[in-house]
Amino acid sequence: MLGNSSRGVQLSLGALLLVTLGVIGAYALSSSTGLQAAPAAALTKAAPTSAAPTAAAPTAAPPTAAAPTTAAPTAAAPTTAAPTTAAPSSVLSNAVAHSGIKLNPSWPKTLTLLTDSVGLGVKDTLPAALPDWQVDVRGRPALMLKAANAELAADPVPVGSVVVVALGYNSLWGKDRAQYDTWAAQFNREADALIATLREKGAKKIVWVTLRDPDPSLIPPSALAQAQKYNWYFPYVNEQLDALVVRDPVIALADWAAVSNLPGLTYDAIHLKTLGAKLMVETMKAGIGLPTTPVPGL
Repeated sequence: MLGNSSRGVQLSLGALLLVTLGVIGAYALSSSTGLQAAPAAALTKAAPTSAAPTAAAPTAAPPTAAAPTTAAPTAAAPTTAAPTTAAPSSVLSNAVAHSGIKLNPSWPKTLTLLTDSVGLGVKDTLPAALPDWQVDVRGRPALMLKAANAELAADPVPVGSVVVVALGYNSLWGKDRAQYDTWAAQFNREADALIATLREKGAKKIVWVTLRDPDPSLIPPSALAQAQKYNWYFPYVNEQLDALVVRDPVIALADWAAVSNLPGLTYDAIHLKTLGAKLMVETMKAGIGLPTTPVPGL
């Protein structure tokens, strides 16, 4: 998964993205439309989906669990590096917004990726890039922070010594920063609770991946309308991830927002093509503290 508005909360609803191996459902708060919680499901390995979000009936319920998908940038994160179209040699130069605790070579080479449909785009690429690591991918489309935390807590299997969190696309916000402080506080509570659970389950280094905030010119025309419904709050999430590493400086921030404002990475606004998967993996490696490899074609 900053301002109270004097008018009513405009809630954006995100909706479900359906695909071969999974759905990225999304419920957001926008205008007068409210959101309802998406049904919980066990964490599974699922492929990203390009299905457009669908609308749910309005509700006045407080934020719970629902998930939007794509969106257009409106505000830049305070400390997260801004998206860049730098020359190929410097594509990964801004890949780490915050390094967090240093990777300790004595730790077991075990890695857990906790993700929604966006990060599931690297479920094969990440293990291939880390052949000497045991990589465990846990996630499903439309996964929200609160649901991820509950499912992790119920799972007896520990997580890796390194955990990469690629979540936040499916979170709740008010349009035009309506009741921003309320939504931000909820996001922060859920993020902090998730991190506490990860540590209880064995995580030593946690790396959170920022959200892509692409220039509209990079979004395919077929996906632009969908992106305009949801991308507006992705910078809000990145702002809170910047705040997260201030509260908890040992967390690392892999800055996908800073390196992904390039063409050819996604087939909509956020879901990865092959080139995007390779670049995201290198961004994750940089956040972990591992050497990166240049991505052919970038």
